[in-house]
Amino acid sequence: MLAALILTDQITKSIFASRDFFVGPVHIYLQKNFALPFGFDFGNITNAILISLALGYFVWYSLVVQHRGSRIAKISLLFILSGALGNIADRLVLGFVRDFIDLGLGFSFNLADAFVFVGLLGLLSEMFFDSTK
Repeated sequence: MLAALILTDQITKSIFASRDFFVGPVHIYLQKNFALPFGFDFGNITNAILISLALGYFVWYSLVVQHRGSRIAKISLLFILSGALGNIADRLVLGFVRDFIDLGLGFSFNLADAFVFVGLLGLLSEMFFDSTK
């Protein structure tokens, strides 16, 4: 499933990042993102890759090595890891991340970013709404 999510992200970036069109209020166009998510900037690309890899390792370790957490937590971590790896692939190959979805909110994003966001929502829901605690 990890490979399928990363592949889906890369395919959508290849298809849509080279376009420029509107679908209702959504603007699809290439926005080269040299910073980390939410505009965090830690200097050069090497720093961004190292930070992303460290966070990816933490998620991988939690998911694979510790085998802890509910099914929702594991799926959430899988989404976070796939999003991080999809964007790391862009940084390694292109030197930037291909964002292409603009909802008119002052930032653009891609499917990998959406995966990370959905994963974080899943983890937060587990933390606040887990009935087994």
